[in-house]
Amino acid sequence: MSNYIEYEDKIAFHPGYYIHELTKQSGLTLEEYAGKIGISAETLQSLIQGELSLTMDIAGKLSQAEGTSVNYWMNLQKTYDSVLSDSLISSAFSASDDS
Repeated sequence: MSNYIEYEDKIAFHPGYYIHELTKQSGLTLEEYAGKIGISAETLQSLIQGELSLTMDIAGKLSQAEGTSVNYWMNLQKTYDSVLSDSLISSAFSASDDS
């Protein structure tokens, strides 16, 4: 899965896109950054790749580590999920129209 989605005139980035940017800016390895926020390196990698949705627990850990709010992170996930859903619904209707 990608860490961003484009649909019609919208583009939404998975929270993992921003987490990857924070990891790079920190100068830490993925393993070190995962330890900083209290998750496994595998979970961090899955988030970065857009394979895992952000949970309230991880959003809380990120907000504490980065000085942001839980709402900030959850809104990123909600926006991504909304655009993804719109895209999937549109694709499903398009496929049924072709039948």
